[in-house]
Amino acid sequence: MKSIKIIILAIVVGLCSCQERAKEELTDNKDTLSTMKIATDSNVISEAIDSSHTSKNSLDWAGSYKGVLPCDDCDGLEMVISLSKDDTYKMSAKKLGKAGSGNNALGGPFKWLNGSVIELEGLNGEPSKFSVGENKLVQLDKDGKPFEGAPARKHTLTKIK
Repeated sequence: MKSIKIIILAIVVGLCSCQERAKEELTDNKDTLSTMKIATDSNVISEAIDSSHTSKNSLDWAGSYKGVLPCDDCDGLEMVISLSKDDTYKMSAKKLGKAGSGNNALGGPFKWLNGSVIELEGLNGEPSKFSVGENKLVQLDKDGKPFEGAPARKHTLTKIK
């Protein structure tokens, strides 16, 4: 009878210690999850991720983009911009609805201002900065900021090849 009591006591003690160990593991895992969440929410980590994945190194940006941009003295400016891997561009622009306006062609180098914005050189006072996105170029204003509201859509060129 004594041996049965000892066995029962051993089982009870064993079960209690297993529950304590499970609680400790759960607490340890909870602390780890909190640490991971804090690390994920950190601005430093977000900036590191953002700076390593840019339009320049993550997108197939080389190619031709076409669209009709707003124009002050015409019905629209039909524009085609071709970007090359050697950081040069060719651009043709035609004023729509204006007699006698042929294609104006320009070209030259462009530079990356950061991993997502380029500046076309040689456009003398015209908006020359574009945000490079997935299969699109978005024209920025003279200060390099995106247009807001409904006009923003009108400043987008779509990749054609």
